[in-house]
Amino acid sequence: MGAMSALYPRLTRNRARRVVAGVASGVADHLGVEDKWVRLFFVAASFAGGFGALLYAGLWMFTPLDDSGAQRQRPGTMDLALVVLGFAGALVALQLSSGAGSTVVFVLGVLIVGAVIALQAYDRGTGSWGNIAALTLGALLVMAGVLAVAFVGESAGVGGVVVSVLVTVVGVAVLVVPLIAKLANSLVAEREAKAVADQRAEIASRLHDSVLQTLALIQKQAGDADEVARLARAQERELRAWLFDDSVPNHTTTFAALQKAAGEVEDAFRVVIQPVTVGEDVAFDERTEAVVLAAREAMVNAAKHAGVDTVDVYAEHLAGKLEVFVRDRGAGFDPDAIPADRHGLRDSIVGRVQRVGGEVHVVSSIGNGSEVEIALEL
Repeated sequence: MGAMSALYPRLTRNRARRVVAGVASGVADHLGVEDKWVRLFFVAASFAGGFGALLYAGLWMFTPLDDSGAQRQRPGTMDLALVVLGFAGALVALQLSSGAGSTVVFVLGVLIVGAVIALQAYDRGTGSWGNIAALTLGALLVMAGVLAVAFVGESAGVGGVVVSVLVTVVGVAVLVVPLIAKLANSLVAEREAKAVADQRAEIASRLHDSVLQTLALIQKQAGDADEVARLARAQERELRAWLFDDSVPNHTTTFAALQKAAGEVEDAFRVVIQPVTVGEDVAFDERTEAVVLAAREAMVNAAKHAGVDTVDVYAEHLAGKLEVFVRDRGAGFDPDAIPADRHGLRDSIVGRVQRVGGEVHVVSSIGNGSEVEIALEL
């Protein structure tokens, strides 16, 4: 999660360097520039019909404060001057563009002050009576400003009507949008907390059902090195399947089915089998199932008759051809000397693969181990 946040940083308002709400410093952090350049942009944009002030208000309402918990730094004189200049620029631009009188501009100033007080109270929360009082005062100033502008706008011509409509919309947004955003953020945080709690519970149950029980078995079998190693390998295989392959259920792909078959033989005969797979995995169907079952039988034969502790399994899917090699360095055997009543190699391996259009080659000799090669054109 931390690495993901570093790759895709979320825009937040800076708590420590805020002058009004931390919007400019937060944007500066996000863009990697100095605070003053962003503040100058907002001031300049405020003279363009009040766009900078509206943009600042929108970012204030929809961008959360950072969770650093840092103490607020005292703003510099230049920072305060830029705030005043931006405030004045928004009022002047609005008056020039709408033709509103000085009374409307004054009322708008009162409304903006009320909006700032209300939004800052939203930031601090409603955990104290002081914040509740500030929020109430800000809301009253906003509503009073909206009503006053609407009253004055009726007698101020078309420009006044336009201003009154815009002010009404902005005033309602200032009071309602932060509350909705806060509720939405609370719901998201609640869902995230529940997801984390569910994940922790799942991990705890997995650990209890597998790891802790395996550790108890290892403690009881501490004197048997082979059994301890087998239990450890089985647990490692189970954990890897859960951590990395949980989205792919067993027997939905050929390599997954081969891994499962190797694990079953390893557990049953206490040999080490660690399959190596190369190439693109393929869907598990009737033909590839025959290959997996034949490879499993070859692993069983090696585990039972070769007299070795390790069986090598290599599988690859390249250029439309699936091949599986099962090799041991054990006692070996003479393929031509297998009695007619023994069906393991003849039927369970060779016959099974040939029935789906594949081929099997067996290379073995007494004392030199054996290798079973299974090939299937897909």
